[in-house]
Amino acid sequence: MKPKDKLRTETADNGRDGQITQNQTQPSFPHISQFTHHASRFTPHDSRLKVLHVITRMIIGGAEWNTLYTCQLLNRSRYEPLLATGPETGPEGSLIEATEASGIPVFIVPDLVREIDLKRDLKALVQLIRLYRDLEVDIVHTHTSKAGILGRLAGRLAKVPVVIHTVHGFAFTAPLPKWQRQLYITLEKMAGRWCDALIFISKPLMAEAGKLGIGDPKTYAYIPSGIDTKAFQNGNNGNRELKRRMLGLTDHVPIIGTVSRLVKDKGLELILEAAAQLKAKGLKFHMVWVGDGPMRDELERLAQKLGVADRLSITGMCTDVPAWLSCFDIFVLPTMWEGMGRVFLEAQAAGIPVIGTKVGGVPDVVRDGETGILIQPNDAKTLAETIELLITNAELRRQMGIAAAQFASNEQFQVEFMVRKIEEVYEQAWQRRAKVRR
Repeated sequence: MKPKDKLRTETADNGRDGQITQNQTQPSFPHISQFTHHASRFTPHDSRLKVLHVITRMIIGGAEWNTLYTCQLLNRSRYEPLLATGPETGPEGSLIEATEASGIPVFIVPDLVREIDLKRDLKALVQLIRLYRDLEVDIVHTHTSKAGILGRLAGRLAKVPVVIHTVHGFAFTAPLPKWQRQLYITLEKMAGRWCDALIFISKPLMAEAGKLGIGDPKTYAYIPSGIDTKAFQNGNNGNRELKRRMLGLTDHVPIIGTVSRLVKDKGLELILEAAAQLKAKGLKFHMVWVGDGPMRDELERLAQKLGVADRLSITGMCTDVPAWLSCFDIFVLPTMWEGMGRVFLEAQAAGIPVIGTKVGGVPDVVRDGETGILIQPNDAKTLAETIELLITNAELRRQMGIAAAQFASNEQFQVEFMVRKIEEVYEQAWQRRAKVRR
């Protein structure tokens, strides 16, 4: 049997754990009774700990990059990183291949899907319990809402020694019926009792959790989602001119750039409405959107309706985001909600002034009036005025760009710093659990 033919090949047969890819939807789970119970299985402090990251979808997005970087940069002499994810990807692209290319085993949980489906959710819970016991993991680290709820419950039922959850955002912050919002809050409060520590990527998220009684504040940790600053600082290298030639633009046409999944809560339709106002004034500009998503066709139709389709280029999914950022003059994302907004940091690291909104964790990562400008969400008129201010004032852009690059180079936003802090959370939680078991 080849290693990828089922979820786990027996160690006695080939001496290593196997993996399955996203194309295999019928993995074979060994029966629970075959595996060692975790209750008394605390390894010595100087041996490697198996850390299984669990995330609903490994698409190209902020939470997913956070997860990938953590897996890649964990101290391999102390930790053995693994990843479990659902089978769904989508037009946003996938980071599964990048994870596997980093030498990190990836396990697909067939029924772990984003939408609520009680039958599949129960199956996913059982699949996760079996996976935890099969792999004999020491630490389960969950990400995103669905994987966070099911993954933490599975961790406790499987008696995994340590369970950690990173809050990248709360599902109940979206516009929802009152009953649904209350259900999500109740689930988060329950899940908060099933883990040993909660990591928050922004202070507003941490404050919201404290206000609602989610988890134990004594186990809270604030760790911003880090970025690979050097990749964005070195993104130019002639790419500005190259990308502009690809677009058929001279250096005199300001580019209003965006890097985003093309989904409703990013406020992309507001950029188009603002662009229509700017075009009516006779201003020169071009919009470049790097990304893809389920709203692409709808947004392209809206651009046609507003008469700005000739001012918009959508690249689709790209692996050379730093190169595209280098050709932007300003970065704009009028998002309706953001747990933190790591893309704002990436743009600033490239020396680009940003326009964002005063929502979620965005004010934590943009210095309003210094590295960019923050406005209220859902305000196309103010957005148009703010874009006009920056595209017509090269000196202001230059000053903000310098300040932006300096701000993004702060140690707390570096991916290496993020992973060191996560390791500290692991060690503290591990020691607390070890004392309880003695």
